[in-house]
Amino acid sequence: MTFLKLNSRGLASASLAALLWGFVPVYIGAVGVVDPIELVVHRALWSAVILLFMLICLPRLTGGLKADRAALATPALRRGFVLSCALLTVNWIVFVHAVQTRQVLDAVIGYFIYPLVTVLLGMAVFRERLDRWGWVAVAIVATGVMVKATGIGGIPWIAAVLAVSFALYGVVRKRMGIDGITGMFVETVILVPPCVAYLWWMQAGGKTIFFGGGTVNIIMALLAGVITVVPLILYHAGNRALPLSVASLLFYINPTTQLLIGVFYFGAAFPLREAFVFGLIWTGLVVYFATRRSPSGP
Repeated sequence: MTFLKLNSRGLASASLAALLWGFVPVYIGAVGVVDPIELVVHRALWSAVILLFMLICLPRLTGGLKADRAALATPALRRGFVLSCALLTVNWIVFVHAVQTRQVLDAVIGYFIYPLVTVLLGMAVFRERLDRWGWVAVAIVATGVMVKATGIGGIPWIAAVLAVSFALYGVVRKRMGIDGITGMFVETVILVPPCVAYLWWMQAGGKTIFFGGGTVNIIMALLAGVITVVPLILYHAGNRALPLSVASLLFYINPTTQLLIGVFYFGAAFPLREAFVFGLIWTGLVVYFATRRSPSGP
């Protein structure tokens, strides 16, 4: 049985997660210029509500609240959740800041760097190995990333923070071995007290919460939970089922989706350099997956 058949569910989950994340900038653009921290607060709060509903109503699928209590009973897991929560929060805030300040190119280069950082971490932490064709594929992808970075004058801090924070987040969560829904609920619960305190502080200071109020803005705030939970559930499913190097390389679906949205929805230009960059990246991905033969990799 081939690699693709053995890991079809993990491949589908990781691919769909990257595809959905590619549409997140559309949501942030629709929300408009709001306090980036408030946007992150709504992502955390309403994600916690959605996940709590899933844990209570789908105990056979999620393990219920008992699974969360069991996870929190282990000191090492508690420390792991605090760390993963901090990494995810930093990633969210920097990403929203990048979109709102029109530094989207800096964020995009972060998505290009992230898979390569994750491949290196997978080798260092999980002893994953690449064969000759794997190295060839990664070298082709890395060349595309270097061309992209050169085109914007180097690697900006936003790109570095996004790439490193999310790569470390994936490694921490994979090492913990906790299923996606259980782990995400614990992470969001950790954020609930400071999030509620922040909204109270906004209200006390005379600011209108829910992105300025109104029915549409309230709906957009609630939707922040949906656009957070669904891709993360899929991401963790793919992250657990696949070698870290495989799941991370599939993440290139994200910037590809953003490129297509930019060209066909927003009417952005598609210069020859971009065609060359994506051509290299997808050539590398084709080489990598075409040479896989077993679920454990090379």
